[in-house]
Amino acid sequence: MLQEIYISNFVLIDELRMEFSTGLNVLSGETGAGKSIIIDALGLLLGERIKHDYIRDQDRKAVAEAVFEVSNNTEARSFLLEQGMVDDDEDIETIVLSREIHPNGKTAARINGRNVTVSTLKTLSTYLIDMHLQNDRQNILRPVNYLGYVDGFAEDIEDLLDNIARLYSLLSTRRRQLEELRLNQQNRVQRLDFLTYQIKEIEDSELREGEEEELKELRDRIKNAGKLLEGSTRIFELLYSSENVTSAYDQVSSALDVTQDLKSDSFFTDMVEPLENIYFSLQDLSGRISSFKDKLEFEPGQLEEIEDRLYRISKLKKKYGENIKDILAYLETARVDRETLDQSDELQAEIEQEIMSLDAQYMQLASEISHKRKQAALLLEEKVHNELQGLNMPHIKFQVAVNEKSNPGSKGMDEIDFLFSPNPGEEMRPVTRIASGGEISRFILALKKALADVYNIPTLVFDEIDVGLGGSALNAVARKLAELSGAHQLILVTHSPQVASYAEQNFIIDKYVEGDRTFTRVKNLDAEEKVREIARMLDGEQYSDLTMEHAREMIAISRGRFL
Repeated sequence: MLQEIYISNFVLIDELRMEFSTGLNVLSGETGAGKSIIIDALGLLLGERIKHDYIRDQDRKAVAEAVFEVSNNTEARSFLLEQGMVDDDEDIETIVLSREIHPNGKTAARINGRNVTVSTLKTLSTYLIDMHLQNDRQNILRPVNYLGYVDGFAEDIEDLLDNIARLYSLLSTRRRQLEELRLNQQNRVQRLDFLTYQIKEIEDSELREGEEEELKELRDRIKNAGKLLEGSTRIFELLYSSENVTSAYDQVSSALDVTQDLKSDSFFTDMVEPLENIYFSLQDLSGRISSFKDKLEFEPGQLEEIEDRLYRISKLKKKYGENIKDILAYLETARVDRETLDQSDELQAEIEQEIMSLDAQYMQLASEISHKRKQAALLLEEKVHNELQGLNMPHIKFQVAVNEKSNPGSKGMDEIDFLFSPNPGEEMRPVTRIASGGEISRFILALKKALADVYNIPTLVFDEIDVGLGGSALNAVARKLAELSGAHQLILVTHSPQVASYAEQNFIIDKYVEGDRTFTRVKNLDAEEKVREIARMLDGEQYSDLTMEHAREMIAISRGRFL
């Protein structure tokens, strides 16, 4: 519900803060006092367009801000979660909506201090408040909402709706898959041929990971074979065997012989093992060098074969990946794709069969849901007719039409329309095609009253819904508004003392002049001030003691409305 609204530098309002209660809140005052200014500020917070004359003082910004209590508002909290404005585990109790208008034309929209688009603000507002203004449509008459209203009166429909939504989602997925298969079928043969060619090309190459690096190393060795042979021969001679010089192996061997002769001394005893290690290491190194020298003998044409192999690998890399690992990964993917295409006919037949089965289940569920909706539509019609009777509108006809859609949806095969005939003999027409006025205002009140338990918008705003009414019709509207306030918070602008007498909280709005400027102000009335305001509404500024007694009687009667 709406807890509080703050307005600053807005039209005739310099600064204003209003706190609202649950139940019925009434705003009254003389015509032109500024009641519509508060409604305009509230509309601004709900995403309405900005007008150029909203700023009062061009030296500072205009501000409108409202605090809404949302602890029990599942839809609003879900929207905030989707928008990333709250966390899953965050226990949010209130949200703050604000709009700013700067003198330079710059504007800002915020939710809980975070900048948002006006579109986001407007969407969120549909879960918070419904405004019924003169010559204006509102949320309740949006055809997209009608299905939810009817379902609210349907018995044991929740599980059916969950099941049909699941079936519709699965059907949609399978139909997309089938369509993709049918589209792919047109290119299937070409794709199969292409994949087969690619697979054969890679398989015939007999690639293995690490091969390219080995080939490059071998190519470099062949190119440098002469230099490598010369160097390895020289190292072999220095380390192990040479006709011209004494090798390291020979010298270490001689040193080891001397050490063996002197090992009676502990110093030389300790040197035996290290010298033996060097001795055997030189043997090992010489063997490895000898083996390397033997491998430096290459077959004629081997270098050309290596270059050809590397060229082939480079061509495959240009087609299939940056390295052999990527090429082999592409090969596996191509094999899977070819297998899928080979099995596409079989898969297509399976999906078609599954779609037939799912479609049959869907239609059976849709038929059950449609039957329940037709029963629920009759209940809603009856409730609205009863409310219209209570509003002295017995001749108005209202019908909830349950029609079959041409295409299935996640909620079944039904679409709902509200048909309305204001006078006997006039044809039934969709409510959305009927101009606003006294009759449609009372019809909306009847509809909201009938939907009190299923219309989940917590706060309803009415701007002079009682205009043009009098006598018993006005008394009936006042009672219906009071009853409706048991399920919703109501904020009403009214000139009717009958309506004002039912309020839990009354505000009077008036204008005053200070210096050479006009201001609008709002006062929250206490019990005695409420009596005087109702007396003024009954008899003007010059009301009598008798009028005061009449006002007290009206309030006393209103307090017993639920007895």
